[in-house]
Order: sequence, then structure tokens, then C-alpha cells
Amino acid sequence: MSATIARVQGVLFFALHPKRLLALIGGLVAGALYVWFVAVRAVPGVHRRKSAAREAWHDRDRTGISSP
Repeated sequence: MSATIARVQGVLFFALHPKRLLALIGGLVAGALYVWFVAVRAVPGVHRRKSAAREAWHDRDRTGISSP
């Protein structure tokens, strides 16, 4: 195998077999959609945790502050 062909062997793996290329593209799209879907579903929980953290910050014990 020549050096030129060896460099593009990975590209030829997909270029010579369109089904592999379609499977690769489909897998990438499906992965991106999965990540997007999971992120969108997590948003309400993130809002709840941030609100709880804000409330805990405002309600924290401030008796340990020393006065000069």
C-alpha cells in the first residue's frame, strides 16, 4: 500500500461504503439529539437547585460575624 493511500485509509473506509457513512452521520445526529433532550429535561431541576441554594444563602446563620 502506498503512503498516499495509507493516509486516507480511514476516509476510504467510509467513502467506499455509503451505508457506513450514513450510519456514522445518523449516529452523530442521534447522539446530539440525545444530549439536547437530556439537557432540556434537566432544566427544571437546575432551576430548583439554584433557587434552593439562593434561599439557603439568604437564610444562612450570620451570628458568627464579629463586630469591631
